[in-house]
Amino acid sequence: MFVPLRLLFLALNAEKNYTAGDYLDVALSGLKLDIAIAGYLTALPLLLCIVSLFVKIPFKKILLPYNILIAAATALAFIADASLYPFWGFKLDGTFLQYIDSPENAIASVTTGYLFVRFAVFVALTTLIGLTLHRITPEKFAKADKKILSLIVFLFAGGLLFLAIRGGVKESTNNVGQVYYSDDLFLNHSAVNPIFSFIYSLSKIQDYGDTYNFYDEEERSALFDSLYTTDGTISDTLLKSARPNIVTIILEGMGSVFIDELGGKSIAKNFSKLCSEGVLFTNCYANSYRTDRGLVCLLSGYPSFPQISVMKSPVKSQSLPAIASSLSKAGYHNTFLYGGDINFTNMKSYIFSGGYNTLMADTDFPNEAKKHQWGVNDDITFDTLCSIIDRQPKDGNWHVTLLTLSSHEPWTVSHNSVPDDKVANSFAYLDSCLGVFVDKMKKSDAWDNMLVVCLPDHGVAYYPQDADRTDKRRTHIPLLMFGGAIKEPKRIDALCNQTDLAATLLAQLQLPTDEYKFSRNILSPAYKYPFAYHAYNNGIQFIDSTGFSLLDLDSGVALKEEPADPEHSRLNKAKAILQSTYNDYKGR
Repeated sequence: MFVPLRLLFLALNAEKNYTAGDYLDVALSGLKLDIAIAGYLTALPLLLCIVSLFVKIPFKKILLPYNILIAAATALAFIADASLYPFWGFKLDGTFLQYIDSPENAIASVTTGYLFVRFAVFVALTTLIGLTLHRITPEKFAKADKKILSLIVFLFAGGLLFLAIRGGVKESTNNVGQVYYSDDLFLNHSAVNPIFSFIYSLSKIQDYGDTYNFYDEEERSALFDSLYTTDGTISDTLLKSARPNIVTIILEGMGSVFIDELGGKSIAKNFSKLCSEGVLFTNCYANSYRTDRGLVCLLSGYPSFPQISVMKSPVKSQSLPAIASSLSKAGYHNTFLYGGDINFTNMKSYIFSGGYNTLMADTDFPNEAKKHQWGVNDDITFDTLCSIIDRQPKDGNWHVTLLTLSSHEPWTVSHNSVPDDKVANSFAYLDSCLGVFVDKMKKSDAWDNMLVVCLPDHGVAYYPQDADRTDKRRTHIPLLMFGGAIKEPKRIDALCNQTDLAATLLAQLQLPTDEYKFSRNILSPAYKYPFAYHAYNNGIQFIDSTGFSLLDLDSGVALKEEPADPEHSRLNKAKAILQSTYNDYKGR
């Protein structure tokens, strides 16, 4: 049953044409994990086989609910896996559970028709699999005259099932990476059984200390300690004033692929115009791939993890430094504005613990304003941002953060400037809202002492279409500072991460940066080794002046090293960062 479902996953999610040989390879490569899950699911029927040797039982009736459960679970796993993969780019795993506590938000990216089709497929698959299992289940076993011999046979079968579940007799047990066989990451993912991937990830939730323990302490320290070595001094002052009022605009998913100045399409025309007026950081990369992870990277200068959402753990997230908290100590009043559900992924807890005094979200808007699946469209929230700024006192400093949402799946916006590309069109809409906001602000008294910081929470994980899932363009993001408080336009080409905003911005304001030990002041004379680090669900990426490397954590295989890095210098540094940040996380 798993093999045809796996091939259907490949057909539905393929971003290019694959040969019949590729389909055959996927079918064969994934068999080991299919057999392991089959072993799990056959354990109960085997137990009943043994019982039936001594007690007469209605075998088929007892297994009917079990068969229905197996059928439903298999259908659900396949549909969830095939449906989430285009959005997330990785196989079904425990990450799924982090978002189902708020189901209305979890399905906000899709339409009613999308859900209806998948529900219909779920019913059909459950019925087909359930009937098949029921049909092949015998009513009862014939009476066994040789019970001892039969018991031995069944126990031997149990041993075979154990070996199937374990993955053989070798020291290593079954794991996701065992079915990887290609340098094409998508083909590797297609070979993975989604039920195995889900169960395997759950077994690792509390075991990251061992999983990420790549080096002994001396070696880890030698690799890591030279990576984050900046201070609060600056070699270049970007601002006219050390105390500007600050607007941080977090542009949902805005990757560099939409910005002409960063090598992308000419979609964000207003943003492009602002690039010539402000300070553009041309080589900035996202640290993570989802909003809940990216916000922590951006606002706390704290790197993300492959399978941990720090925001989801208030005990941990409340211990982090945050830009708003640092600004609050300097006398700033902090306001956070979002048009969606602020309770999703524990965002509200994180925002308040991060130093924001005032919070405005979807419940503060009338119901008729919530026309997007995620909440209030960006034109309304940008207009609200203008009103918030207008109400700020003239005799004190303030900081307002806006998190946009319209440039998010399912890309439904009241805008049609790019009719042949709904993804690009939604970003053109976001850009138009930004343009209207800037035009309004330039006419206001607040503009002269205003610093606007624009950067996204993450890039778009499946755009552009000509890039595979390991293409670094998908993590390349814009970072732009503009406004009346900017001294002069400038381009800064140093490699950096969105986590570096905290130390870089606070240093410009002549505020302490010591708390931000994973954030680097890009404009510090001590910034000697520029690099960018990125973590996604089952891998880590590292870029420096020598090239780009990507490590798959499931298999331990370097999927990309461009150019070749025989000593794996880049990946060794990336692993040291992951181990060091996880050690820090455990200690919080």
